[in-house]
Amino acid sequence: MLDPATPQRDLRSPIPARPSPRLAASTDHQATIAAHLTARDRWLARMLAEYRTLTSTQITQIAFPSRRAANLRLQRLYHWRVLDRFQPYIGRGRAPMFYVLDTAGAHLLAHEDGIDPRELKFRPERSIGIAYSLRLAHLHGLNSLFTGLIADALTHPDRAVTAWWSEARCARHFGDLVRPDGYGRWRETDRDIEWFIEWDTGSYPLSRLASKLPGYFELATTTRIVTPLLAVFANAQREAHARRLLAEHLRNQPRPGDLPIATTTAEHLQRTNTASAQIWLPLGHREAGRYRLINLLTAWPHLDTPTNTDTAPQPTGPSPLPRLSPPSPMPPFRRHDLTWNPTG
Repeated sequence: MLDPATPQRDLRSPIPARPSPRLAASTDHQATIAAHLTARDRWLARMLAEYRTLTSTQITQIAFPSRRAANLRLQRLYHWRVLDRFQPYIGRGRAPMFYVLDTAGAHLLAHEDGIDPRELKFRPERSIGIAYSLRLAHLHGLNSLFTGLIADALTHPDRAVTAWWSEARCARHFGDLVRPDGYGRWRETDRDIEWFIEWDTGSYPLSRLASKLPGYFELATTTRIVTPLLAVFANAQREAHARRLLAEHLRNQPRPGDLPIATTTAEHLQRTNTASAQIWLPLGHREAGRYRLINLLTAWPHLDTPTNTDTAPQPTGPSPLPRLSPPSPMPPFRRHDLTWNPTG
């Protein structure tokens, strides 16, 4: 069974796809299918352009009323070459399908944004190449955190994911100082908290994470914005080791309050199915136990109100799809009325 805690070593070569008829990605074909694509189809293509890959389970969580409805539509998008897919081999159980952007989907987004598709230099083999990447487990776990939050918000009217930045987008904004695995913002009962995220799969030395802390401090000094860092570790033992290492590095900083840190494990996320739950343990607050995500604000009362990142200048750094606008982090689909409203 595949979950956010699945290590990279368990994701082996993809299962060979069964022969399936797919339409040629010609210009005529792209013009034909454009009239048949819904607002949700276009939104999903843009999500995959930004976040590289999502599983059928994740897509169902955030955009469809049922798995059957999701599978029927995803099969159609795969047939039209809007999306491509692969299924990793795992030792136990069966992995869900992983979806990526395909040629027709990339060209569709280019036309929507007024870009010549040739400028994208989109290569479908590079897109599907994530199937063989040694960072697939890392990306799957990271995306699961955000899709779990969106699914949580869909069932609670007072909650919302108001920002979700990919690693590539964070690199374009902050890459000269630090490269977070992602950036997010969560709203609950009229309170907002923003954070950077680091996802640790256990495959690299913890010193690699500690070496990024000076960059986070420099970013806080440069922007004069205190942004918390949330770190997810593979298991409780690794979390405990990391907390000792991180606390030691913070003691050597002249302004440790400029980087509030809270930790959890992939096991906690798997058990609760949402990062908004009471799973976060702030450094220096161990005696108070674990906090809900929004209640971290009480552990760090010096945090400022999050700034509006929607109006931030758009970066133009290198990216597989550098000029495509990032999608709205929150789909307008609502489970309670089972409707799709393109305007939200």
